[in-house]
Amino acid sequence: MVDYRRKIENITNLYKLYDYEMFLYQLREKVLDEQFRELFNEIRWAKEIRKLGSPIPKELLNMLEKLKERIVNYYIEYLKTNREIKEIEGPDLIIGLGCSNGLGFLDKRIEVLGELVEKFPEAKILLSGGGMGVLKTEALEMLEKLKKNYKVDEKFVILEEDSLDTLGNIVFSKLLLKKMNILCGIEKIIVVTSPFHVIRVHSLFSRVFSKEISFEIRGHDYYLNKVNSDVTTRKIVENEIRSLYRPDRIFNIVNLKEEKKTGFEVDETSLFYQMLLYHDLYRNRRDILRKYYGCLETYKI
Repeated sequence: MVDYRRKIENITNLYKLYDYEMFLYQLREKVLDEQFRELFNEIRWAKEIRKLGSPIPKELLNMLEKLKERIVNYYIEYLKTNREIKEIEGPDLIIGLGCSNGLGFLDKRIEVLGELVEKFPEAKILLSGGGMGVLKTEALEMLEKLKKNYKVDEKFVILEEDSLDTLGNIVFSKLLLKKMNILCGIEKIIVVTSPFHVIRVHSLFSRVFSKEISFEIRGHDYYLNKVNSDVTTRKIVENEIRSLYRPDRIFNIVNLKEEKKTGFEVDETSLFYQMLLYHDLYRNRRDILRKYYGCLETYKI
């Protein structure tokens, strides 16, 4: 039997604790998105239970909804200002993340990429993105548009065309850099994406790449500033927070498998193998395994 009175009390106390500093702390500790997903599921659960005649009070649902709104509002404000995202000067590598161009997101990313490429002509450029059901990969599309509109030296360009999501972008980019024997020479990286995507990229990048590498996740200032009160923006932000579920599941599988090993840290090799086993976009992709096998560390599945 669920103690609804205790549940309301706990949520009420949690709601009182949430202020800007608490949000910022939890964002840094990479737990805010996880709490949001739990909250989202709790609301859905509570609504379903209520439909079945459960005594769960409406006040509990209202409290959950209000807390969810506060988190979404915080994320929107955070993304608009890019708080806590440090700027990198003189990067060794500039990474452009691909996406669909339905709302002009890819074109805006290319604008930022083009400015960076011309500002730092000696930096290597890694364009990452495969794409599902497309004749031209996102990486290739970005390259063609960059060549058409900006001064780009192709000898500095690297194409990563296997990724189908953000986790793939980051894991395959690192593996490709290892395969080409240039990862060890990289100390500073700028990653270009969209504003609403910054937190997800920051969360995953910081867990896959070495802590010795300084990095900046740069989002263009177009979309959220233009429609910051639009319903579409809220849906995009909510979806982005929930979208961390899939990569987090892969991380959690690796952690569970390795929890008995002392000093073990999740890396691109352990993630890669678990993606081939459990990730619905990469399961049983032997072509990708063949491609990166030579640069994988020894790892027992």
